[in-house]
Formats: sequence, C-alpha cells, structure tokens
Amino acid sequence: MQVYSSLALLCTLMAAGVALAACYPAITADTVRIMARTAVGRIKKIKDEHFQMSPEIDFGPETDTPIEGLTSILTHLGYLQMRLQVPPAHHLRQLQADLETLLNNLERMAVSQGCPLPKPGSNLHKDETAFPITSNYLCLLELQRYLEKLCLNLDKLKSC
Repeated sequence: MQVYSSLALLCTLMAAGVALAACYPAITADTVRIMARTAVGRIKKIKDEHFQMSPEIDFGPETDTPIEGLTSILTHLGYLQMRLQVPPAHHLRQLQADLETLLNNLERMAVSQGCPLPKPGSNLHKDETAFPITSNYLCLLELQRYLEKLCLNLDKLKSC
C-alpha cells in the first residue's frame, strides 16, 4: 500500500513539474532581443514626449558598462531599474513593467544555467533624488545604450 502511495505522490509531483514548465516557456536570445528592442522603442518615445532637452547640454562622459554574462547583465539592469523608481515617474510605468519582465526572464535564464544571482541593492546617490527629472533622463539614456549593446552581445547570455 505504501508503495502505491509513494508512486502516486511521485507521479503527482512529476505532473506538477511538467505543468509548471509548460507555464513558463524557455527564454531564448530572440525573446530577450525583442524585449530589449521594445524597451528601447519606449525609451525613445518617452524622451521625445516628456524630456525636451537642448542638444547643447553636456551631461558628461557616457558610461560604458561591460556585458560579461548573465550576472553582470542582471546587476546593471537591476541598478537601472532602481534608478527609474525616482519620482516623478508616472510616464515611466510601462517601461518599468517591461524592464521588470525582462529582469524576471533573465533571472529564470540565469537560474536554469546555474548562474549566481546578484544581491539586490538600494543605494541611490543624493543627486538622483535631488534632481529627479535630470536623473530619470540620464538613466533613460544609459538604459537605452545598455539595451542596444545587449542586443549586439546576445551571445553573453550563454555565460554567467
């Protein structure tokens, strides 16, 4: 009798695992590319509609954050996501949701490959909260550049 109940439990657990796997399809580089390009399109629209910045303004040198693998991608996108939470951010809600989905998918990809997940951080510089409009604009610029770079380096998704 115990053999049957153990066997039934095993079958139930296997069926649950298969059902769960069916709910979450595999994340591919193409999926990541589509999500990143969608976010870049939203960023361009947001910049055009909500940020009327003069082209003569110099915001300093561009940061060039390297894309080394899934862990570094998750770390930097998580940091940028945190920076986009600085109010006023009502016009950034859809982009924030897109970025959250992209991060969740990249985390699933990292877990499936056995990559370490970054520890969540919450350190914002004083300037980012003191000048939120400029901070949001600079973050959008950096996020756009990083996502465009990610699209060119999708092979890095295969490594941690």
